[in-house]
Amino acid sequence: MRSPRLSGVQMAGWLFADLLLVLVVVVLGGETPANRPTQPGPQDTQTPPGPTLPGPSTSPPTTPPPAGGLDPHTRSITVRVNPEALIGGSERATASLREQVARKSRQFPGERVAFVMVFGNAGRLPGGAVDTGTSTAFAKAVARLLPSAAPEFFPRYHKEIIRGYHNTDPRIPSGTAEIELFFLLH
Repeated sequence: MRSPRLSGVQMAGWLFADLLLVLVVVVLGGETPANRPTQPGPQDTQTPPGPTLPGPSTSPPTTPPPAGGLDPHTRSITVRVNPEALIGGSERATASLREQVARKSRQFPGERVAFVMVFGNAGRLPGGAVDTGTSTAFAKAVARLLPSAAPEFFPRYHKEIIRGYHNTDPRIPSGTAEIELFFLLH
């Protein structure tokens, strides 16, 4: 009977497949939109000699095309609220969270968030370790309330656009949510 362990050749095949997947993700992540405006070069500023033929306009658009992609420089805001109360649906905890988020989002005038990651830290287990289950539930509760706290700033809630995760750093006080903001490039 053969051993269930993979041979060196099989491991190399899996490693190659994993590396190929990483390469695809990096290439796709580095793509820039095709409609991105470019700086005119000398050849773009001169009119070619001869008659002009009817066809598509070569004049620049009056408004620039929309920017594409996420700004790699994220911003963040931090809020503090009783995690158990927020998870339980407390009106007081919900109002406190909404007030903090509305106030802190004003530091980004004219901006609108495209993607959000919420890192929640809530509850401790015996021995001082962070309770990841409660922390994740706390982060998800915060994530669901963000659009109602600042509707002009946050996109509508969808679990793929506004995501909640736990933060296991024991130095962060329980009831702290760090909200990582990703803006679109301008």
